[in-house]
Amino acid sequence: MNRVLAIHRGGSWNARWIEHCQDHGIPHRVVDCFASDIMVQLRDCWGLMWLFRHTDPQEMLLAQSVLNSAAAAGLRVFPDHRTCWHYDDKLAQKYLFEALGLPAPPAWAFFDRRSALDFVAGCPLPIVAKLRRGAGSYNVRLLRSRSAARRYVRRMFGRGFSPMPALLADAGNKLRVAAAGGRWKGIVARLRKAPRFFRMVLRGRQIFGREKGYAYFQKFLPGNSCDIRISVVGSRAWGFRRVVRKNDFRASGSGVIDYDRSQIPLELVAESFRATDALGMQSACYDWVRDPDLGYRFVEVSMGFVDQAVRDCDGYWDRELTWRAGHVYPSIAVLEDMLAAAAIGGRSTAACGAAGPNGSPA
Repeated sequence: MNRVLAIHRGGSWNARWIEHCQDHGIPHRVVDCFASDIMVQLRDCWGLMWLFRHTDPQEMLLAQSVLNSAAAAGLRVFPDHRTCWHYDDKLAQKYLFEALGLPAPPAWAFFDRRSALDFVAGCPLPIVAKLRRGAGSYNVRLLRSRSAARRYVRRMFGRGFSPMPALLADAGNKLRVAAAGGRWKGIVARLRKAPRFFRMVLRGRQIFGREKGYAYFQKFLPGNSCDIRISVVGSRAWGFRRVVRKNDFRASGSGVIDYDRSQIPLELVAESFRATDALGMQSACYDWVRDPDLGYRFVEVSMGFVDQAVRDCDGYWDRELTWRAGHVYPSIAVLEDMLAAAAIGGRSTAACGAAGPNGSPA
């Protein structure tokens, strides 16, 4: 095949794909999917890869249109429609999980103020309120009282909330994580990222509208000291535990990760494979927590996740739940799956397991 693989510039996964193609002689082209003539640029390409970011409002505005259009023209794309149409949309995921009978916590959505107020007048407390968009737990609230729930409903059917975090959101926790073990370099690195974070927040507040006109609630699952994150790409599944923040109920963003695989129930790995197949996703990440009444449930799914955190696992499970030792970047596993599906030659570094310190073959 003489055609090339197009990869959008920008973002850590995209950069790793480009580096891998360069290192392994894989024909590729770096493109800017924001170019007005992007469809013309893709005419001699067999595929397009662009892991777009929920924190970038312009990427959220454009990415699915470009990817779906490229797929309509016959290109293989990542992420494809089934993988990304519900990305960063908790309302869409609620209906999708219910339609497919997937093990998610009970959830309720209301689109008029009266119905929402009637619900919170009698629902079990505490209850979790979530905005449709947003990750990293910024837009998740635990409502402990009826008065707090009523105030939340009135706000959601009034001026609403910005989906972007506050400028100093979770700053204390981020600095504590960066300083763990006396790592001053971690604090310096975090402070250097602050201006970019501030620009992202300000830009998002300008472009993203406020979330309002609905109320979304999810059953609170008490007694969890951690969640279990299972990431799936094709025939590979990685797992680790994330410790819940101190004096909080959320694990997302805590920065405390336990990589002891003996603490990961294999039934969750198998269930994550089954859920990914049902959803038809090329890449999926699940956060599992235990419901005292129903057993393990996953609270949401995402097509993208922190590549390095998963790569730090010392192996992955295959679909027979056999452990395969070796550090593998999930982003490279995605690329290898794309190449295999397109019958492109080249050694499969993701499938072979062992990798060097930078994710390259050992």
